[in-house]
Amino acid sequence: MKVAWIGLGQMGLPTAKAVAAGGHQVRAFDVQAPAAENAQGLTLVGSPREAAQDADVVCLAVFSDDQVADVLTGPEGVIDLLKPGAIVAVFTTGSIESIQGIAASVPAGIAILDTCFSRKQSEMASGKLTLLVGGDADAIERGRPVFDTFARAIFHVGESGAGRAIKLVNNILFAGHLQLASDAMKLAESLGLERASTATALIQCSGASDVLPWFAGDDWSAMLETTRRYMVKDVAAAIDAGQTAGADIPALSAATATYLTK
Repeated sequence: MKVAWIGLGQMGLPTAKAVAAGGHQVRAFDVQAPAAENAQGLTLVGSPREAAQDADVVCLAVFSDDQVADVLTGPEGVIDLLKPGAIVAVFTTGSIESIQGIAASVPAGIAILDTCFSRKQSEMASGKLTLLVGGDADAIERGRPVFDTFARAIFHVGESGAGRAIKLVNNILFAGHLQLASDAMKLAESLGLERASTATALIQCSGASDVLPWFAGDDWSAMLETTRRYMVKDVAAAIDAGQTAGADIPALSAATATYLTK
């Protein structure tokens, strides 16, 4: 299939390369293009429109809802280029209403999928992702040859917006786990325990979570700081979605309150 990939960041670049390695033609764009030697299999182009020309599947792995809207419907947006039957897979985590609004406004025949991905920390080395998808079931099946190149499991969780909804649930839970584990390590050290050996032991205990292996390594502090950039945005979106839906989530709100402070 002909694939446009827009956004070649920490997750976007390896995933785009997996699509190319799976035998698909991938034209890729990022405002900070990777070096050619780091983009094996990809055809790097100069704009989203150049990437999207005649594409069967357009994949967006950009940071924010504003960037998604700009790529699709901004002054240099790609929507008017897309051929009937084209699929737009939006990997960006953001507001449910935003992706629903885009899906409702595109021309007939263009499918917008919120294709949110995640991966357990214990499976980082596999390179495979779990895909949480909201949108048209037929479009998911038509896009499956692309998605199967990087997804170990694909869950169709509902109509437009459902993929983002479950990703927000996952990410606020993940953020809570990180904060609780970080505080637990501070408690352990205050009690005279060594951080890495404590985390290694707790991985085998009832208090384990998928984030504990981070604290058994030496680069845990840098990983927390890198993750925070994304979690600040995603926790805020999850809290907003919960308030809109009338959900009472005091424990989650308390566990992630630090992500809402600047």
